[in-house]
Amino acid sequence: MSVESVQRVCGLRKQMIQAVLRVVAPPGKREEIIEVFHGLTGLTEVSKGCRVSRAFRDADDDAVITYWVQWDNRSQLEDHFRSERFRQLLPYIEMSTEPPEVDVSNLEQIGGIEVMVAAIAQPTN
Repeated sequence: MSVESVQRVCGLRKQMIQAVLRVVAPPGKREEIIEVFHGLTGLTEVSKGCRVSRAFRDADDDAVITYWVQWDNRSQLEDHFRSERFRQLLPYIEMSTEPPEVDVSNLEQIGGIEVMVAAIAQPTN
């Protein structure tokens, strides 16, 4: 039986859902938008079922702001989207100078640092 099979059978593999939202701030609004997005992350991250909530500025383009969340399940993510807290972002999403990009994906966590260490220990082909 493979490591992946054992992890799946023993419940070590965790399913989750993530949403990534990317907006482009208009001139003069970047700091305001990142402040609002960042202000939401702490309150969201302590919510039941939230695994990660982050807001980032793009390293290559200061105007690009990314909001990233991971939840235990779709229902919790949808509850988050309907929350008053998330609704505070809507005017800022509408400000985006380009159509906002949204990606919602199912994820499967297969491990942590042990996966990286095992890969490094393997000889290259």
